[in-house]
Amino acid sequence: MKSKKFEFLLPILFSGLLVFAHSCKDETYVYQQDSDKGTPFNPNLPVEITGFMPDSGKIAEKVVINGSNFGNIASEVKVFFNDGYSDKEASVISVNGSSIYCLAPRLSGGDNQIKVIVSESTETVAPKTFHYTASAYVSWVAGIGLRDGTGAFYQDGTLAESHFHKIMGIVALGDDQIMTFGSYESMANKVRFISVNDNRVITLQDGVYLGKPAINEDKTAVYATTLNPTHTVYEYRKDNGWMPYRIGEIPERGSGYDHIQSMVMMDKEHDPAQEWLYFCHKSGYFGRFNINTQQTEDLGENLFDQADYVGYLVYDKFNNCFYLSHHTKYCIYKISKTGATWTDGVRSDIYAGSPSQSAVVDGSLADARFRDPRGMCMDDDGNLYICEFNNSNVIRKISALDGYVSTVAGTLNVESPQTNGDPAEAIFLDPRDISYDGNGNFFIAEWWEATIRRYAVQ
Repeated sequence: MKSKKFEFLLPILFSGLLVFAHSCKDETYVYQQDSDKGTPFNPNLPVEITGFMPDSGKIAEKVVINGSNFGNIASEVKVFFNDGYSDKEASVISVNGSSIYCLAPRLSGGDNQIKVIVSESTETVAPKTFHYTASAYVSWVAGIGLRDGTGAFYQDGTLAESHFHKIMGIVALGDDQIMTFGSYESMANKVRFISVNDNRVITLQDGVYLGKPAINEDKTAVYATTLNPTHTVYEYRKDNGWMPYRIGEIPERGSGYDHIQSMVMMDKEHDPAQEWLYFCHKSGYFGRFNINTQQTEDLGENLFDQADYVGYLVYDKFNNCFYLSHHTKYCIYKISKTGATWTDGVRSDIYAGSPSQSAVVDGSLADARFRDPRGMCMDDDGNLYICEFNNSNVIRKISALDGYVSTVAGTLNVESPQTNGDPAEAIFLDPRDISYDGNGNFFIAEWWEATIRRYAVQ
């Protein structure tokens, strides 16, 4: 009887051990809102961090911060990771007095300082750093490219069926939606809408030769102007299905046949009404257009040497200035205001590269060289990304931290076959423009036999 009773109890004991082992194994990784557990926050005592685990990881890494006086209300606790650019807030899952469970945000690669703030007042910093491993890859988004041979044509349909030709500009709308703007040829002079989630490409506007568009901060309105005079300004609104509406014209400036390659809009902090579109004429004029009054203001002239097509423009909200890529001068210009407002005067200076040397060389702002800089965009931290066109086939980055110019994607001087994967081994075919979606994705538009590519950094 004794042995039979033992045999009967064995399954129960074994299952109990399994439950215990499973609960111990998952204790660190199963998050619950323990608002009724742990010691409440005491404002008269310091908040202390004794350590955290793991020491390193990537985006959405589960991080457990140990210490004291964290309280027991998750909504009153904030955790920030600082990657040298700025504080990035983590998602706090639960708090139990001596432990905080959170998910690491998207960061720049390298060491990050962890900071905890409780009840919006008490702040403390971890005694060590968290090493973030950023991963990057290049992937295909849409377009046939070279798959069916060369030739100028376009085609709507699924992402795999679509064909693009000579894209001048691209803009990321968020939620994996994109618009492209084509060049002067009949197979290219179109505005296209791409929805990755819906697996479709459609033509929104036909027979227009438009440059790089501007987009407002909420990503609800896009603006573009025809490259040639008279420069007709079009508006595309999300609430109207991104259909085009003509809202005004920009007068021609300078001698010779004028061009406007791109337009940009400031953020809400610097333009609360989001009403001004800034642009450069190829003759060296710098101006802005008001979308509400349809008035144009000239802000400066003779800012740079004339080019067939003046370069792409980007606004830097961190330094309240503009950058212009000048492909015939192989450099990036910086456009700054000289007074209290932009109407008080502007100036331009060479920011990176040299007008006397065309090459792809990484280095400091003064030592770096560009061969054919075209489309540009800026990420959340103020890093500037630049397409190297005309057989260079690489993407360059100017760091906001130290101004170092590096090559982050593409294979120099190689254009076929179009290849995805590791950014260092990826192959682009004349990348013409680039746009950032605010969520770690850079969408790149190629020029000849184009595909749309994604350079993702997580």
